[in-house]
Amino acid sequence: MGCGGFPLNVVTALTLQTPAGVQSLDVSHPELVLRHLIGLLKAYPVQAIKTGMLGSGGIVKALTETVSRYPEIPLVVDPALRSTSGRPLLDEDGIQELKNGLLPLCDLITPNLLELAELTSRDGILSGPEERDAAQQLLEAGCGAVLVKGGHREGDSVRDMLYSRDGEQEFPGERVATPNTRGTGCSLASGIAAGMAASRDLPSAINQAKSMLQNSLELHKDVVWPGSGPAM
Repeated sequence: MGCGGFPLNVVTALTLQTPAGVQSLDVSHPELVLRHLIGLLKAYPVQAIKTGMLGSGGIVKALTETVSRYPEIPLVVDPALRSTSGRPLLDEDGIQELKNGLLPLCDLITPNLLELAELTSRDGILSGPEERDAAQQLLEAGCGAVLVKGGHREGDSVRDMLYSRDGEQEFPGERVATPNTRGTGCSLASGIAAGMAASRDLPSAINQAKSMLQNSLELHKDVVWPGSGPAM
């Protein structure tokens, strides 16, 4: 809501997360997700859709079939493939459904460097020409644009890079020294979706979302939590 949007939520999974990582993960049934999604789309004037953790191939397939009927609604895909501790958040069938079905429909995908590598069958943290080539691969698969998040870059820079058919654009940022970083990627993608819902062009939506996230990280950097706290 910090970017002017009113969020409507479809629950794809219930998780138990502690400072030690994801302890349990119960994925929703695809039919339940589909029923909730269609119900919200029919009841409200939805102006953007943003996905996060999807859990299973069945959910990705149901989502793909539904959003394909709403091409006028911008789609932002935050490819939550693994938790910070490394636990898979999307099964193998889901990854294939994501690549082959959902990605060609999305207006923007927001992978971090590790997710970019996994989605393009590469290893490790990509940089330079490898990053550019991997982003181009996603564009060729049908994505409207690719925003590579810079949180895994070395040094004090958290430079995000936007790749599209119009070229490249850099969005600089400074790393905030804080353990409270849970949900940074989700918050950024959600903020961008809110900007797109308000008919902002993509660079403006990205700048607004980055500013919101940066301000929140600065504001909460010294808040003490048992383990890593939330970014927002």
